[in-house]
Amino acid sequence: MRLDKENTRQILKIVVIAIILFVCLLNVQVIWNATIYLLNIISPFTWGLAIAFILNIFMTIYENKLFVIGQKNNKKTKLRNNKYKINKFDRSLSIILSIITIITIITVILLLIIPQFVEVVKNLLSNIPNYLENLKLLAIELTEKFPEANNLIQGINIDTEQLRNGIVNISKSVLDITISQITSLLSNIINFFIAIIFAIYILANKEGLKRQTKEFIYARINKEKSDYIIKVARLARDSFRNFLTGQAKEAVILGSLCAIGMLILKIPYAGPIGALTALTAFIPIVGAFIGGFIGAILIVVIDPIKALIFIIFIIILQQVEGNLIYPHVVGKNMGIPSIWVLVAITIGGSLFGIMGMIIGLPIVSIIYAIIKENTNKKLKEKNLDKEFI
Repeated sequence: MRLDKENTRQILKIVVIAIILFVCLLNVQVIWNATIYLLNIISPFTWGLAIAFILNIFMTIYENKLFVIGQKNNKKTKLRNNKYKINKFDRSLSIILSIITIITIITVILLLIIPQFVEVVKNLLSNIPNYLENLKLLAIELTEKFPEANNLIQGINIDTEQLRNGIVNISKSVLDITISQITSLLSNIINFFIAIIFAIYILANKEGLKRQTKEFIYARINKEKSDYIIKVARLARDSFRNFLTGQAKEAVILGSLCAIGMLILKIPYAGPIGALTALTAFIPIVGAFIGGFIGAILIVVIDPIKALIFIIFIIILQQVEGNLIYPHVVGKNMGIPSIWVLVAITIGGSLFGIMGMIIGLPIVSIIYAIIKENTNKKLKEKNLDKEFI
């Protein structure tokens, strides 16, 4: 190989990349800690982007349904690609309506769930004397049946000084944990408000930010690669949007099936537990188990037998949801086969837990769309019709 200017540049590039990778391998822990630190710093803005993405779905609906309809007969407001200009007032009103919509949905669900938890806590507190009396009778019955246990209990010597020191140490630990949790809570509240403000800013200026991002990419990368980057970005946007709408459909279906099944089986708290199941269904596959666990706690206080029936019912429902409803509804909404939905959730969950399940499916959807398009392009170049292969 002749060492011309281009070859020398490529060799230098490979050597530099190799050195950087070698240095990274030698300092994996330092790089990991720095990455975590950086992610914590930018987390409010990351959450802001996520909140803006969700709010944008509702905002777009309000803009298209409430404001664009009135502009269609006005040629002055029409822009490229058959889009219409949204003025600042309409945009602000759409953002406010989107926030109100999400708050209303969350409030309705919480109003269905929280009163039932309060009722359960009240029942537990009011029945504590009965529980203690039953425990006392059980202890007396056991000591009468097993005298050796009574002798063993009486033979136990308790070091009061050691017990007191243990209680003091536990109290200090609890106090330290409480202070730490309060500090973390305050920090999270501040970060949440920063995220909300950042999300509102993004939505208010989304056209300008989109244009600036495109200008930045096209100014530094050639047109062909820039077009591909924009295309993948649009695929990612559509995949995550379809994922959220698919999850919402699946949540409504699962919550409705749960409530209807509980009504048929005459299990109490059908409405609240159905709403809770719908809420937890936004966590793929395992969401039904989480809702079922909390629901079982609510039911067992009233009727343990009904709680057992509910557990069996929720296990069956989860199997139906995980193997039939979820792959079909979400997969169809995202335009990928059901089998790839299961693959994405399984691999994502194995690698990164619940978060892997949530982000794994949109990522697989993007990869599937790119591979499918590339495959169709290759077949077309070879003059092959995929229907007859």
